[in-house]
Amino acid sequence: MTPVRVRPHLAEILQRTHHVVVTFSVLGNLLPEPEVVARQVGEMLLENGHRGSILVGTSDNPFEMLAEAYEVSEEVGRRAEQLIHDAEVDAADWVPVTSGTADLLEACRATGRSVAVYAPHSESAVGRYLHRLGLRSLVGPALGRGFAVRNPTVRTLAPVFEAIGVRAQDTAVVCATFSAMSATQRAGAHAIGVERIREPRKVLHGGEGRNAVVRSLTALADAIKECGAPPEMV
Repeated sequence: MTPVRVRPHLAEILQRTHHVVVTFSVLGNLLPEPEVVARQVGEMLLENGHRGSILVGTSDNPFEMLAEAYEVSEEVGRRAEQLIHDAEVDAADWVPVTSGTADLLEACRATGRSVAVYAPHSESAVGRYLHRLGLRSLVGPALGRGFAVRNPTVRTLAPVFEAIGVRAQDTAVVCATFSAMSATQRAGAHAIGVERIREPRKVLHGGEGRNAVVRSLTALADAIKECGAPPEMV
């Protein structure tokens, strides 16, 4: 077998990586029709007499609508949460997983790296999805929307690292978007973008701090296996 050539900057990141956090957008999509769910939430708000924001009836982002609902009242927020949760749980039973996901998780386990998942979705839907695919045993903590609501991460992913008990400098976050890579870098962790899941390579390469972009999850898995465990873990 021809040895995998790992780019020096990626190899340097992996040599420092004891822990891997995978953002859920890398794995799949539990809201494949977000505009439909957003419309359901908007209709529910209108039925409750809410007219306060231009978002109502116009937004195709369910998470924006959820925030709008909670501003109305706790009860209305919970009703919106239930609508989104039901859609996510339904999707968990059929949406596909990104090619190479199992390879990545198994490579992390084989080299002694812990894996956590961070998602904007309900924890139960994420768990259902991972169980269906036979991946739950390869993942440690799976933090979802409940955690995100308590710990807003608009600027940094630091609360995620604190919650799972790891140091940012020992952690790599596998991302599909520039915003996730930026939030990772601001927290002092290493960002690894996967191109063409959500955004192209040229977009993912922006930002500051230590980062790398790979062409696929399989390529990242191969690089992890080629680099082996970090020196301190050998």
